[in-house]
Amino acid sequence: MPEIPGPVDECGHCREDRLQFERAIALGSYEGLLGELIVRMKYDRNERLASTLATLILSELGEVIRELQVDGIVPVPMVPWRRLARGTNSPAALAALVGRELGVPVFPRVLQYRRKPSQQKGLSRSGRFRNMRNLIFAKAGYPLEASHVLLVDDILTTGATCSEAARALKQAGAAQASVLVAGRTPSS
Repeated sequence: MPEIPGPVDECGHCREDRLQFERAIALGSYEGLLGELIVRMKYDRNERLASTLATLILSELGEVIRELQVDGIVPVPMVPWRRLARGTNSPAALAALVGRELGVPVFPRVLQYRRKPSQQKGLSRSGRFRNMRNLIFAKAGYPLEASHVLLVDDILTTGATCSEAARALKQAGAAQASVLVAGRTPSS
């Protein structure tokens, strides 16, 4: 099997940006073979590839994830039109598979967008954070009070989306938010 870059705990920007999550872990860098697999999972309507990536994540990071002792797993939300265009919701698929394997409840609909977000692709680092500001909220009726939530996304670029999602979860009562992604951009 080709070598996939190892897990990443914290990057230089994460220390500077005052992100709303406590920790981010990644299967590896969003480049090479892992980058190709993530792109195919996102854009080729390939839920089976999500299962393969979830298996890799659990194989490489399962103990790290278990040590977090999370109370629930929440995928980063995806707007409906993007889900329709892609044919899959890769964060939700990864979250469901990881949650099932770990025996942790998954809350796929707790996070919602207040309005349609502008595309993050092509924006500067500060533009991405500005674009996400107050864009996500947590719906009521979920057991978030004093919980440690694991946010799941496919790629971590600047952390803007995950930070906004963590802010929304904490505003709804969560005590901590950690992030799990399949890949992180090499510059993050």
